[in-house]
Amino acid sequence: MAALEKMPGHPRLYRRNATYYHRAAIPKDIAGTYPKSEETFSLKTKDYREAVRLVRVAGAEVDQRFSDHRKAMSRAAQQDITPEQIRLIQDLYFQHLLEEDEEVRASGFVEYNAAKSFEEAHTLNADLASVSKDQYARGHVDEFFESEAEEVLSWSSIGITLAAGSPAWRKVARTLQEAHIRASEAIHKRFQGEIVPTPDAPSAQVPAHPKGPLLSALFAERSEEAQRTKEWSPKLQDDYRIWTDLFIELQGDRPITDYKKPDAREFKAALMGLPSNRNKKSQTIGLSTREAIEVARVHGLPTLSVSTINKALSRLQATWVWADKQLDEDVPEIFGSMKLAATKRPRDEADPFSVDQLRTIFRSPLFTGCKSQSHRTEPGHTDMSGTSWFWLPLLALWTGARLNELCQLRIDDVDQDKGIPFLHLREGDETQRMKGNKSRIVPIHPELVRLGFPVYVEAQRMSGHDRVFPTLKLDAKGYYSGRPSKDFSTFLARVGAKTRTTSFHSFRHNFKDACRHAGINQDISDILEGHALQGMAARYGDGRVPLPRLYEEVCKLKYDGLNLGHIRAFSS
Repeated sequence: MAALEKMPGHPRLYRRNATYYHRAAIPKDIAGTYPKSEETFSLKTKDYREAVRLVRVAGAEVDQRFSDHRKAMSRAAQQDITPEQIRLIQDLYFQHLLEEDEEVRASGFVEYNAAKSFEEAHTLNADLASVSKDQYARGHVDEFFESEAEEVLSWSSIGITLAAGSPAWRKVARTLQEAHIRASEAIHKRFQGEIVPTPDAPSAQVPAHPKGPLLSALFAERSEEAQRTKEWSPKLQDDYRIWTDLFIELQGDRPITDYKKPDAREFKAALMGLPSNRNKKSQTIGLSTREAIEVARVHGLPTLSVSTINKALSRLQATWVWADKQLDEDVPEIFGSMKLAATKRPRDEADPFSVDQLRTIFRSPLFTGCKSQSHRTEPGHTDMSGTSWFWLPLLALWTGARLNELCQLRIDDVDQDKGIPFLHLREGDETQRMKGNKSRIVPIHPELVRLGFPVYVEAQRMSGHDRVFPTLKLDAKGYYSGRPSKDFSTFLARVGAKTRTTSFHSFRHNFKDACRHAGINQDISDILEGHALQGMAARYGDGRVPLPRLYEEVCKLKYDGLNLGHIRAFSS
């Protein structure tokens, strides 16, 4: 049977031969209990557009199955354990150990564990206490306390069913270690002849776990809603999921009303110690989060940036705000005022290209003649003006558009009105996405006209293409810009124009600076770049500016010290 082939348009869309399929892995938190290894089934269509529609419907239905399974599992077994339950478990185990010691003493030390005399029992108690203290200090939990945890939770006076794989198992084992250390100290006093009464058994009534949906189930519902409303792009959805999964890994999967401010503080502290790119570093690949944090501390590895930490906290805070609107119970705001103070202004986090860098870029073989498409940084006679590599940097320089906004352009997005050519940056089909869903019109600068961009677009139209850059493919997250972003970074390094704070996005900074230098009104600059209007301009009027007025301003743009006259125009 032919293998399933990943298709663009939706992260769960696949194709085998000519038929489309829905395919989804089982989420990690329910993989151990879910009855299937994956949710894969035919959409019973060979039409791509119909498949995209059907896979969205199927994806929502499957996510609901996952959510229902989580709810069923949460009713059958707790994912976490409350502080009250932990205290009860420790007190009951402590009472049990002292009661057991009393019984052995009453029998004259017959079969005290492996000891058969008072002296042997005394020594054994001291040895076992020493082992427990050493392991507790080191954060180790041995098999004995792991098995004791299963035994103690099954006692009728406790009767807690804890989900397999829950991080709470370690909490239980650790609290049994604590009880054993306390009991050993009390028993040592008995060996010294001191009177140490066995306490009465604590109340057998286990405090109920707070009611309400688990965080994992709530996030599944939030994710499904965002998918239905197209509020989140696949990339944004992955980002939310990554940080939510990390929070659950560190703080446990509990009802959202159960989390308190200390949970948020602990999560923030973990983020501050987490190594950056940990899944790409040899020292941290395959390690758990806590293990990776420890390795980063020992070896002094670079950790997450302030902006990344603040983004993670923002994602969690947004989920908490959403949950508070959905639930009848008040959801405490635990992430408020948690963000780190930014050490840089946003504009300083990335730099525009210097004039020297721009000269290096646009005087490279890519724009003057290269050896071949695969050797585009080496001099030669190959003309690259018919490729995306050639046009994307030029378009970014003169329009200020984001890379993906340019990569996803369709032929119909390049138009003209009363002789003024323009780009219509917008969401069109399911593969076109705009940040904040904000579409805009950007006039095409005369320099792009001189270089033959409208002629290039018309050539693509005449060749039967419906996209401006037909060779670009969607990546796994549904963006056309994945490969071009990496290619441009490699290009910068090879031509000697790469620095730590410059990338393709630097063209956007150059465009903003050029607008300032040309005296372009800030409102118009923001409109051209797709930014929200600032101050009173955001409150009054519709924010629209006629195309001739925008074109008048765009024509003022120039880059002092940069001359592109050496670049040959495209010719069909």
